[in-house]
Amino acid sequence: MTSLVYLHGFSSAPGGSKGSFCCAWAESRGIPFHAPDLNLPSFESLTVTAQVEALEALLVSLPEPPVVAGSSLGGFVATAAVHRGAKVKSLILLAPAFGFAARRMVTPLWEDYRARGSTAVFHYGEGRLKRLGSALRDDLPHWLGDEAWRIAAPTTILHGRRDEAVPVSESEAFAVRNPSARLHILDDDHGLLAPASLALLAQVLEEAFP
Repeated sequence: MTSLVYLHGFSSAPGGSKGSFCCAWAESRGIPFHAPDLNLPSFESLTVTAQVEALEALLVSLPEPPVVAGSSLGGFVATAAVHRGAKVKSLILLAPAFGFAARRMVTPLWEDYRARGSTAVFHYGEGRLKRLGSALRDDLPHWLGDEAWRIAAPTTILHGRRDEAVPVSESEAFAVRNPSARLHILDDDHGLLAPASLALLAQVLEEAFP
C-alpha cells in the first residue's frame, strides 16, 4: 500500500501543525504514515546532507514508492532526494525552500552566523531557542545549484504569495523549468495554515491517493 511521508521544515518537528494535519488525514483513511525527525544528526549539528540521506534510507525501506509531502526545507529535501534518483509516487511541496543554501550563504540576515559558525535559532518544534552550530554552514555549498533541477516525478506546489521566508518567485521559477509541475499560489504566508490552504492541501492529498 502506498504510504504518505511528511517532511517538516527547518527548526521544526514532525508534530507541527501541517504534520499533524497530514497525519490525521492519513490515519482517517488507513494510509500508512511516516514523519521522520529531520533534526539530524541533531539540531546543533544539522546538515542538509544528513536529512537527504535519512530520507533516501526511508524511501528504500518502504514496500513501494510513497507520496512525499515536504514543508519548506522538507520540500527542498524531498526534491533533492528525487533529483539524486530516489523513487516516489509524487511530490507535494508546501512553500518549498528552493534556494535554501544560496540565501544563507549571501543574505545579511545570516552574515553573523557565517562568520561565527554559531547562532541561536528559535526551534518551533520545542518552543525555545536552540544553538545551531557550524555543520550546516559547512554543508551548504554542497546544495547550491538547485535552480537548475528538473524533476520527473509528478509534483504539486502550494505557496503563499505573502510568504516572508521563501519568495514565491522560487516556486514560480521551478514551475517554469518543470512545466509538468502544478503550482497553486495562495493568499497566505509561509505557514500555509489558512482554512483555504488546508482545504486545498486535503484536496491535493485526495488526488494523490485515488
